[in-house]
Amino acid sequence: MVSTSNDGIMTEYLVKYGALGLSPKDRSAADLLETLYITDCYRAGKDLAAARRDYDKAVWDGVSSDDLRHRLEDLATFMTTLARERAIMWGVDIPA
Repeated sequence: MVSTSNDGIMTEYLVKYGALGLSPKDRSAADLLETLYITDCYRAGKDLAAARRDYDKAVWDGVSSDDLRHRLEDLATFMTTLARERAIMWGVDIPA
């Protein structure tokens, strides 16, 4: 399913992020960085259809490893919160 709304697109990336977390050996750095980029755009209120279409891995050129590590930690926290919010919205019981 290809979504066009920001919430729909973000849900796709939430699922993708969860799948990456379930299989660390198959984790693609490129997928993780794309997810980080799209999430940053979502949090900034940008159009995710355009962000996904225009994404280029070159946006990471010059980003320090320390900054990237911090942003990935923040991504983990944000995705956990988003997953809990979506579960509540969808009426899914999840353990605390």
